[in-house]
Amino acid sequence: MNIKCEHCGHEGPKETFNYLYNIRLDDGISWRECPKCYGWNFCSESDGSVVDFSAHAVGYQSHPNI
Repeated sequence: MNIKCEHCGHEGPKETFNYLYNIRLDDGISWRECPKCYGWNFCSESDGSVVDFSAHAVGYQSHPNI
């Protein structure tokens, strides 16, 4: 499965993009770092598509005491 970097356009196998972390344990989307430009991409782990983080994070609940 290939991932295409949203910053520089580099496309390559998911394994070549460094896994950084998941925001939530129950979420199938994680941050991966492009090996060419080192830009962070928010990617679906199941199909490798790059996801718009701001649209995805709208549904996250924040801590009520913040």
